[in-house]
Amino acid sequence: MKIAMISALPVPRLFLIFILLPILAAGCVNDPAVFNKKPVSVSQVAAVKTVFAATSRKASDDPALMFSAERSKALSYVQLDVGIPEAHKPGKVESSTKEPDPSKHFTLVNRRRIDNQAALRSNINQQLGTLPDGERELFVFVHGFNNSFPSGIFRQTQMLADFGANVVALNYSWPSASRPEGYVYDRDSAIFAQDGLVEVLRLAVSTDADHVTVFAHSMGSLVTVQALRSLVISDGRETLNAIDTVVLAAPDVDIDVFDSVITDIGRDRPQEFAVLVSDNDRALQLSSKLRGGHPRVGQSETAEFLQERGIVVLDVSKLDGGGHSTFAGSQALIDMVRSDALRQTLNSAEQNDQTATVVNNAGDAASLLILLPTRMLSSIAGDGSQAPNRTEK
Repeated sequence: MKIAMISALPVPRLFLIFILLPILAAGCVNDPAVFNKKPVSVSQVAAVKTVFAATSRKASDDPALMFSAERSKALSYVQLDVGIPEAHKPGKVESSTKEPDPSKHFTLVNRRRIDNQAALRSNINQQLGTLPDGERELFVFVHGFNNSFPSGIFRQTQMLADFGANVVALNYSWPSASRPEGYVYDRDSAIFAQDGLVEVLRLAVSTDADHVTVFAHSMGSLVTVQALRSLVISDGRETLNAIDTVVLAAPDVDIDVFDSVITDIGRDRPQEFAVLVSDNDRALQLSSKLRGGHPRVGQSETAEFLQERGIVVLDVSKLDGGGHSTFAGSQALIDMVRSDALRQTLNSAEQNDQTATVVNNAGDAASLLILLPTRMLSSIAGDGSQAPNRTEK
């Protein structure tokens, strides 16, 4: 059956699938990653971050992976204390395919299985209790295409460290094949994984968190928007209304599929809903080519479409090349967030104009373009519409 299907494809499509997919994969994962099998102590690393994880992957017998690419209907839960190496550079995820060196690579200082959702909720609440009242934020991260379980954990840890996020981290790891030729498998897994994310989001809003943020990258955005639609259908709007922020970074989602999903979700979405787009995202350009040139949501040409649907657009085309991993790997973006320039400019833009630009503090050419939703402009124009309220984090 597979041979017959492949032989029916035109030669150019075969070329794209088998030759260009490795380039597409490079946009989602810089280097393959494994966990350390040898013990690592706190004294061997520069810092430690705790990440809770829920996964729809099957468990692996290999402790270097913990969880495989195989799909599981039942979720598994773990608590991981991740060591950040002395050699860490902002925006990078230093990892290894062999036994990691704690002085050079991200490693695990501690790993612990969690039996059930009740125990996970209790452990998350314990961590939330260490944060100031009113600032207890739960940060849910959904990885993209071609990610192993360790890759997704390390990426979220890097974001926590580099952006200075004082939050509790919850990672949703869906069963990516973690190999370039697994692109089609990953697309199917993204559909399979939405039910697991629905469970995770229900759990997230049931914790003691004051704010719940959902951040998805690349194909993980497809998992996320499908889960949001499922929540509306199954829960009314109770769970969705308890989510404060949704950010889709370089979403590898068909524009028509996204339009259908976002229409079903409706205008009453989380009060902060943003999409990061770029003109220079090679991974999305290749993904679009595989589909006959049909645009992906993370490409800059979708900006007006997103604005009309009430979504904030952050165009990262001029930030450190504007590639597929700019959301976490751009030093300029890290500087903008840590200096609070991004938040301040966004708030000012809401009050004054349709667009705004955040310029890197270094005074170089790096800049971030903010495009506000059409509904915000209507409110400014005084037609009776209400601009969305924002909760300061």
